[in-house]
Amino acid sequence: MKRIYLLYTLFILCFVSTTNAQEDQKLLAIDEPWRSETLSFPIHFAPSLDYKGIEEVRFAKGWGDKTSEEFWTYAFLWYLDEDPLLTETKLEKDIQAYFDGLMNLVGKGRGLTDIPESSAVFTENSTITTTVSNIGQTTKTYRGKAKFHDVFFTNTTQTLNINVVADYCKDANKHTVLFTFSPQERDHEVWKTLNGITLTTPCN
Repeated sequence: MKRIYLLYTLFILCFVSTTNAQEDQKLLAIDEPWRSETLSFPIHFAPSLDYKGIEEVRFAKGWGDKTSEEFWTYAFLWYLDEDPLLTETKLEKDIQAYFDGLMNLVGKGRGLTDIPESSAVFTENSTITTTVSNIGQTTKTYRGKAKFHDVFFTNTTQTLNINVVADYCKDANKHTVLFTFSPQERDHEVWKTLNGITLTTPCN
């Protein structure tokens, strides 16, 4: 287990290119002491995600423990300079590319070949239109699922439930996309923590 954590930590550190100030300031506020990593776009393992900005990843304490109810429970925030213009189809392509790239990179590092492709499906849950500086801004939420070959822990197919909130932060002039993941169903206790995640950056 320690070897897997070390592998993932070294892999993430290869692509961190944030400033010290960015590293010290967490963008996500979580009640639990979740480990964090920060990556800059373009993300090396998923170059098709053609965005400018950073990704903050936060891992539940039991993320890497197969016996934990928090197994594969985590969140990440895309903090972007431009509107990603998300749709259900675009989310599906982005998440598939993300997991394909991640699993292939780590899997090959562990000597695994012929890793099955990932898949994702999303539906739009709600849309709220607000006015920001006389420009119509839309807050969108999505629900979905992703399936991928878990090269980290089980070497089997893993299925995650996913919630997505895409918004605009006027004060920072950033577009934010918060992803929360867990294999647990949405009535499980872990989703209370996931649904309680907020941004530390003041946003109107």
